[in-house]
Amino acid sequence: MRYLITRLDGRHSWREDFEHMLEFSSAGWVGTGVLEFDRARRWMHDTWGYSQEVHVRHRIQQQPNPLARQLEFATVEVNPHWSYSVEYKNYRIYLKGNQELSWFQLAHTQTE
Repeated sequence: MRYLITRLDGRHSWREDFEHMLEFSSAGWVGTGVLEFDRARRWMHDTWGYSQEVHVRHRIQQQPNPLARQLEFATVEVNPHWSYSVEYKNYRIYLKGNQELSWFQLAHTQTE
């Protein structure tokens, strides 16, 4: 599986929630990026559970949740480990931190 790892910094969206972004080619250097993205997304789901698309996840987090405030815990509807985006045919997976990235790399090498 081929993918590009980007460490998110001030130039990137979603850096407040995630440290790393995996990018899968929509054309060019791989050609099968959408298939590899789908395979990686299924692995994420099997490993850490369901997650919403990153824009939907953000909207859920912005919603007032009186029960969560009352019980003093964060919104439980979002997955803290990962999210994804397919906006503008850019196939991306966002990972919370180094632990998630390491698990993914152990399971999927960057070999062809």
